Amino acid sequence: MIRVFLFGFLALALPVCAQHWPQASGPNLDWKVEGPEPPLKWSVVSEKNILWRTTLPEGGQSAVTIWGERAFVTTHRPMTETSDRLEPNIVAYCLDAHTGKTLWTVDLPGTDPVQTAGIFSDATVFAPIADGEHVWFFNRCGSMGCFDFDGKPVWLRKFRPSPRNTNRECEPVLVGDKILTVEVRNEEAAGKLERHKAVPVGVEEREVWTYIHAIDKSTGKVAWIEDAGTSVHNTPMAGQLADGRWAVAHGRGGPHAPLEKPYGVSLTLLDSGKTLWSQEFNGDCSHNSHWNAKYVFYFQGNTHLVLDSATGKVLRTQDLSAKVDFTDAETGTRKVGISLVPGKRTPLTNQTNIVVGDWHYFLAHDITAIGRVNIETGRTEYLRVPVQALAGMEPKWIWETSKSLPNDTRNSRGIDIATDKRAKGTGWGHVSAASPILVNRHLFIPTMNGTVYVIDAFAETLDEKALIAINDLGPAGKTWSLASFSYGNGRLWMHTMKEILCIGEK
Repeated sequence: MIRVFLFGFLALALPVCAQHWPQASGPNLDWKVEGPEPPLKWSVVSEKNILWRTTLPEGGQSAVTIWGERAFVTTHRPMTETSDRLEPNIVAYCLDAHTGKTLWTVDLPGTDPVQTAGIFSDATVFAPIADGEHVWFFNRCGSMGCFDFDGKPVWLRKFRPSPRNTNRECEPVLVGDKILTVEVRNEEAAGKLERHKAVPVGVEEREVWTYIHAIDKSTGKVAWIEDAGTSVHNTPMAGQLADGRWAVAHGRGGPHAPLEKPYGVSLTLLDSGKTLWSQEFNGDCSHNSHWNAKYVFYFQGNTHLVLDSATGKVLRTQDLSAKVDFTDAETGTRKVGISLVPGKRTPLTNQTNIVVGDWHYFLAHDITAIGRVNIETGRTEYLRVPVQALAGMEPKWIWETSKSLPNDTRNSRGIDIATDKRAKGTGWGHVSAASPILVNRHLFIPTMNGTVYVIDAFAETLDEKALIAINDLGPAGKTWSLASFSYGNGRLWMHTMKEILCIGEK
């Protein structure tokens, strides 16, 4: 049961046993939860610990939202072989969480199409939000809608997304009676932008920045717009300061010269939308903005930064490529205090970071390794893992990226819906990947090719013993997903391009 205490206009969900996964970041807004242990080992290929599978007619990227006996998810509107794969409209589903049976569907229109199955975003990228009475669905291409649990519409809000970038942007966050989204401020001016191009003459840049918007969940009206700006590459996170005030950490920066300046990180108060503090950094903020009452965390190139949550002052920095401990799970060999060649880009695969206790975890960018840095001491460890699992009676692991099987990116009807060839890759590196989640002491880390790593997040040493399992979400080369896991009462849910999976002990 979730115990909820009201603090003025906000509700604080304590990290206790959860029946629900009400939004992308879970019941505690940090991708972490405690509850009955889900299976640590499973296989869709061999149907081990798979409770049900529901085939959907079209692909999608959203995580599954769980509220009691209901599961919510979105897909693209079904396409044909001759479609241009620029589908702006989506279909929202309500399923029975225990059986996978479809209970009802609704359509959400879009206006500004983006490519389907993109490695950074598509129209279905955002998970729904539920509160027990209503569910909110989101179309990245221009709308969000509120419905009751029987599918009856309450309100529909249309907006015009910025066409300049198509990154994952903000997973919508429900805090109290406000839903936080990231949108452009001036929709009319945004219509003059072109993908990755400079702002046209005559358009004021700040008018076409993207900002966090607080939307009243009951009406769909905008309550406030923050003023520091938020890059589409960043995933903001809400939480509480030590003095009880609620705030959201968010960043600016990233590839293709985001307009919002200066690049860096800010903390914005949720009661007013006013900036508490901002820090300027020359870096890429393509990560989840994890923070807590003491610290805010930021990646600046190959450097990990720890900031004071109250003031934004930099407390510690750590080079993530110098004096690291590196374990190769294939051979079991461990090297201590070595230096890695810094990656060409940032050290982490986008959006794959999560803070657990004193450790900040992430997937490396240029090598298939899980990394973690101690937020107090700076100790940095990497564990090299296989890039793909070939499931069967005797599972085999592929260790070299060059030898992994490419994905066919086909939906359940056999239609290839991806126009970007990079979607056929592994899901490591240059991609806006799924966030890991923590259940009790175990991290569940999915990758785009359907391989899932289960890690003991509190292991004293990040070595092969900390790698509890490597599981599959379907056949290698035929499984594609950019969704995070969802959890409730000892079960896990996952959305792949072809189906919804419920993982649990039979």
